[in-house]
Amino acid sequence: MFSISTYASCDHSYPKTTHWTAHTDCCSWDGVTCHNLTGRVIGLDLSCAQLQGVIHPNSTLFRLSHLRHLNLGFNHFIDSRISHRFGSLKSLTHLNLSYSNFQGEIASEISHLSNLISLDLSANELLRYELSNFEAMLQNLTHLRELSLSTVDISSELRVNFSSSLTYLDLMDTGIRGNLPSNIFHLPNMQVVSLGGNENLAISLSKLKLNCNISNSLRQLDLFSTNFSAALPDLIGCIGSLNSLDLSNCQISGVIPESIGNLTQLIELSLDSNYLRGKIPDKFSISQKISWLSLGHNFLTGKFPNSLHNLTHLYHLDLSSNQLTGEIEDFKSRLLSEIQLESNQLSGSIPPSIFTIPTLSVLELSSNHFTGVGQDLFVNFNQFQENPLQNEAPWNTTINVSISYSNFVHLGLSSCQIKEFPEFLRNSERLDFLDLSNNMIHGEIPSWFMSKTFDKLIYLNLSHNFLIGTIDPLPVTPHLEFLDVSSNSLQGRMPSSLCELSILTILDLSNNNLSGPIPQCLGNSSQSLEIMDLGNNRLFGTIPTTFSKGNSLGFLMLNDNQLQGPLPRSLAHCEGLELLDLGNNKIDDKFPVWLETLSYLKVLILTSNRFHGAIGNCQTKSPFPRLRIIDASHNELTGALPEEILSNFKAMKSSKHQQKEFQYMKLTFINDYYIHSVGLFIKGTEYSLERVLITRIAIDFSSNRFEGQIPEIIGSLHSLQLLTLSRNNFSGPIPKALGNLNMLESLDLSWNQLEGTIPRELLNLDFLEFLNLSENRLVGPIPRGRHFDTFGDDSYRGNLDLCGFPLTKDCGDIEATPPATPWEAEQQYDDSEFFDGFTWKAVLLGYGCGLVLGLIMGGLIFLTGKPRWFVLIVEESFKPRRQSRKWIHIRT
Repeated sequence: MFSISTYASCDHSYPKTTHWTAHTDCCSWDGVTCHNLTGRVIGLDLSCAQLQGVIHPNSTLFRLSHLRHLNLGFNHFIDSRISHRFGSLKSLTHLNLSYSNFQGEIASEISHLSNLISLDLSANELLRYELSNFEAMLQNLTHLRELSLSTVDISSELRVNFSSSLTYLDLMDTGIRGNLPSNIFHLPNMQVVSLGGNENLAISLSKLKLNCNISNSLRQLDLFSTNFSAALPDLIGCIGSLNSLDLSNCQISGVIPESIGNLTQLIELSLDSNYLRGKIPDKFSISQKISWLSLGHNFLTGKFPNSLHNLTHLYHLDLSSNQLTGEIEDFKSRLLSEIQLESNQLSGSIPPSIFTIPTLSVLELSSNHFTGVGQDLFVNFNQFQENPLQNEAPWNTTINVSISYSNFVHLGLSSCQIKEFPEFLRNSERLDFLDLSNNMIHGEIPSWFMSKTFDKLIYLNLSHNFLIGTIDPLPVTPHLEFLDVSSNSLQGRMPSSLCELSILTILDLSNNNLSGPIPQCLGNSSQSLEIMDLGNNRLFGTIPTTFSKGNSLGFLMLNDNQLQGPLPRSLAHCEGLELLDLGNNKIDDKFPVWLETLSYLKVLILTSNRFHGAIGNCQTKSPFPRLRIIDASHNELTGALPEEILSNFKAMKSSKHQQKEFQYMKLTFINDYYIHSVGLFIKGTEYSLERVLITRIAIDFSSNRFEGQIPEIIGSLHSLQLLTLSRNNFSGPIPKALGNLNMLESLDLSWNQLEGTIPRELLNLDFLEFLNLSENRLVGPIPRGRHFDTFGDDSYRGNLDLCGFPLTKDCGDIEATPPATPWEAEQQYDDSEFFDGFTWKAVLLGYGCGLVLGLIMGGLIFLTGKPRWFVLIVEESFKPRRQSRKWIHIRT
């Protein structure tokens, strides 16, 4: 009937039916139970029997009419249905079909099994229960004590009260919704209620008429990820029989009530991922039985409760992502397996004894205000071994002593002012997560660490330290998914062993002194690679040409290096690419209009390279549909701005970015944002945007050789916030359509040959904070009103025929001054110190004796234009100072 599968769905599975033969008594078969008198089969337990196949309605299984116990759980009955034939087994009292891949609709005949005491259909994710059949089952099976339907699709309201016989109810992740029935806590025999994972199930304990005389049998209450949306009532303390309470991710607000201290039998408490505030009650110490305490991801304040140090049975402690202060001390529990205290405001030194808890496998202390690890190198180690709670073990020691450190699986010590690499990691054979970033570790990465093979290491972050030396060899592990050694002083070449990391997801080597070429094999070494950041190093050579089809690359940062040559066409294979930063290199190529096929591309940074020529025509109907930031400044691009491309910047036309919350370009990995910075000139200053906001919409084509008129189509990009077209050869009027950019914050059209008046339509730009129209040929009055009255004269200088506020020139007495010639504009420089100090007037006053020489030089300029030798002298003397980089979060 069935075949044996190697598929093992539980720890102790084995093929129970292998020795079933027709020549032996079936009552002796493994898993079969017979009645002592009649010899009839009354029990069949084939759980974890590695069975696979389809249970058909005509199966001989349904001939066992006297069967009372049937357990087929943890097998592989894919494509099997819970058919009407199960209803023929009238004697059944226990039915378990869990974890066996049943699917389809559950037959209504299940409700005919009136003798059922236990029904378990859980963990069959493709099963569904029609509302009418589900309600019929609840009404008819009045003897039912245990009901487990977790992950079965019910997707309906609970309109029928439950039987008073129930002791165990599990409807987790079933899609039930509506209000929780009022009798759930009044059932006299109920011991376990598990309704978690039903986000549309509304629960209000304050309306359930709880009193301290009921629910004395309730032991376990799991309501995680339901719609609680209220404060935790004091009545929760009335359920004094509780051993386990899980109300995590329930949108609970308010404070933790003091009455929770009345739950003296409590062993497990989970209130994490809510909106709880205030202090943690000291009454937790009343229940010395607590082994699991999870209050992370709330807004809890106050000092770390000293009473938690004294819980001797504590196994799991999670207070992460709160606002707790104070210091931590030695924990008395020697049973601790997990301590998660990251992202708080804890201070003081980390007690060394925490690293010697024998059972501790997960320690996460990152992002606090710790001042390193407390050390005492003169400790009496014999005394330490006898009483480890009263003494401190050294963080690093070369003394030949026997100290048993924890065998960590997960160690997070980011931003803890750690000064040395922890030597005890030599023996951490199970380590899969190590974060020592943002510390004060100096020197080279220890050779023992670089040469050690961490077979299970998944996450390695050594970024933002003071590490020197090379990264070759790296601790290569076949399971490594995250590697970040950025922001150190590492040097040398990128090791070819990086190409052996076949499932690497994030690679960040940025902000170091690495040199040499990028290994060609890196382009196709990992189909899983989603982020590669090699920016701000000294890499040279060409970009790898080996990006293969079907790769997962979403973020590629090669900025601030010395890369040369053309842009490889294989980048077009990166179909999921969202951010491409090639800024500040020596790439020599035409504008890569062929990137138009990357439909997910949101940020394109090409600044300060050698891209040249006209942008060219597009080959697709919708080029760059999601592009939000494009920076091609400081190149050698020519021709006109192509209206075809600008008109297809659909993401810049949408106004959906007007949201209350920020939306980040992000890739989540182990509950953290990946952070990348992009430099942009905003309001005249270079900023580095840490975490690129999806809502930032920017165009920068400055410092090129574009010509012609500024396209009117730019006025249709209604979401545009930053527009910089300065230092080109644009001519003609300023488009009135720019007045339609009602989200615009920064507009820089300086150093062009724009003519005509300043359009009054620009007064409609309510969010405009920076304006630069200087060094053009604009004429007429400057518009007055709104933000225009806040701009200084530096926004308009070099336009000799402009008048009105804030200029000193009165529009009532306009003289016909000829427009500035190109050579005049070039001799003026965009630097306030130059305009304030280095003028012809200052030269004549300060160097009277050199008047004749000055006149000769001036005449030479008028006659010959711009002598190269003179320009080099002047430009070198008055070279603009590079703006300091500022780290900001821009609000919208």
